[in-house]
Amino acid sequence: MIRLFISLLMITILYACGKDAKEIQFTEINTNTTQDISSIDIYNNQLIAVGGEVFQLGVVLSGKDLNWVTQDSFTNKRLFGLDCNDDHCAAVGHDGYYYTYTENDGWTFTRLSDWDFQRAVSITNNHTVSISGKSFGQGHIYHINPIHQIDTTLRVNAQMQDVASLDDNTFVAVGYGTVLRSNDGGYNWTHIDQEGDFYYSIDFVDDQHGIIVGLSGSILLTNDSGKNWKTIKKPSSLSSSRAQFLSVKYINATSIYIVGDEGLLWHSNDAGQTWISYKVNTDHNLNDLSELDGKLYIVGDDGYMALREL
Repeated sequence: MIRLFISLLMITILYACGKDAKEIQFTEINTNTTQDISSIDIYNNQLIAVGGEVFQLGVVLSGKDLNWVTQDSFTNKRLFGLDCNDDHCAAVGHDGYYYTYTENDGWTFTRLSDWDFQRAVSITNNHTVSISGKSFGQGHIYHINPIHQIDTTLRVNAQMQDVASLDDNTFVAVGYGTVLRSNDGGYNWTHIDQEGDFYYSIDFVDDQHGIIVGLSGSILLTNDSGKNWKTIKKPSSLSSSRAQFLSVKYINATSIYIVGDEGLLWHSNDAGQTWISYKVNTDHNLNDLSELDGKLYIVGDDGYMALREL
């Protein structure tokens, strides 16, 4: 009886902490769009963001500070995932939509051979990996060759949601109860024994240290290139009544941010060991974040974008 009372008390305390998160002020940016913004990344000292509405249109935004250019009907399908490096960007979306971008050539469109919900993409100097899936069902991991064709496909019995690269050949992909790792550029994958949440976002700060967050509130860390993961926070049994984690990003080796539903923002200053919970001054769901020139940018539903000095 005493153990039950203590357990209920701890759950109540945890739930109360989530509700009493400290409000943090961001400056909203006028994006001139009402479409959901899914992903944001850095290219050539500016930011690029993508989003849209699933079956109707895709949007692309570019800029920094308060100055942004929005292509509000860039394409006719929503773009979900974006990744940029020093050379180019890649964006993926519904029905196998795949775009690449360089400053000289602009955006180039390719229709991939598998018309699935492309959720996320990760690019290195020699490899491109895209992942897909919908409705908690079957997902796929694709290796896309330099002429923008899928040359290798792995079918997964789970919706895949995000993928990250550690170096030119090492990738980790996450999804519904699933963590997979490749050390050959995305051609072959190994299942990592880690179940218990819909793993929704992953990021690495170097080739050893990474983080995964789950939709129901789990936080996992690795210090061995994603071969093993330590659970810092287990999924919440109260997830139906709490805001959900949607994206995680490193700012540096010690500073990490998580964003999620209804203005949720968490911050760690000790490489993910402990966290402070905040509430951004908005009720929009926050889908992604990025840092540039000492400013933290957040993006979300209904064209929401905002920034804050770090």
